[in-house]
Amino acid sequence: MGTDGAGKSTVSRLAAARMSAAGRRTERIDRWDIMNNPAYPTTRFMSADVHETRGCVAQMPNTVRFLFLTWSMAHALLGRTPPAVGPDTVTLLDGYWMKHAASEIVYGLDHAWVEGVVSGLPRPDQVVYLRLEAEQAWARKAGDVIPYECGMDPRCGRDAFLGHQGRLLAVLDGWAERFGWLTLDAGRPLDEVLAQVMSTLGGTMSPDTVPVPRLP
Repeated sequence: MGTDGAGKSTVSRLAAARMSAAGRRTERIDRWDIMNNPAYPTTRFMSADVHETRGCVAQMPNTVRFLFLTWSMAHALLGRTPPAVGPDTVTLLDGYWMKHAASEIVYGLDHAWVEGVVSGLPRPDQVVYLRLEAEQAWARKAGDVIPYECGMDPRCGRDAFLGHQGRLLAVLDGWAERFGWLTLDAGRPLDEVLAQVMSTLGGTMSPDTVPVPRLP
């Protein structure tokens, strides 16, 4: 997990590919896997595409938005038919609840209530916190940001992005210390970050098994 632009999707995708290439049974789960996916028959009522759904979710009242995002990840984990594969499989979650929970706290939800809601979700064996400073995130995203990442400021300017991301980091840093998350410097080169993640997963494959792209 991490703030916007930290590399959650990139790192989890590459880690899953390397684990699979090394012969480890691996799955990578994203909350939007529930969209238009026959493995999740009970969400067949959700006919919009992911882009439209995300746009609608961003416009929800923050209590409703938080509950929807929490439900979507819980369902991605628990709602598959047939059920998830066995305990010998490494499951990588792209994002889980942490960033969105922190966002909704920043947007005004009660901190204790948010923690109470997420306490009912399956507990991960390890949380890898890809920590990226707000200035680095802004440079990495090259201005390609949305209001949800900028304190809901429709202008999506640099100051709004930096301010919002700084507040997110404060919440996430507190949780990282309190809950003992593994914190990695996501501003380091991607191959170094990926190597640290693979070490955490116990991966023992060649570093050239899957090529690593360069983040901008």
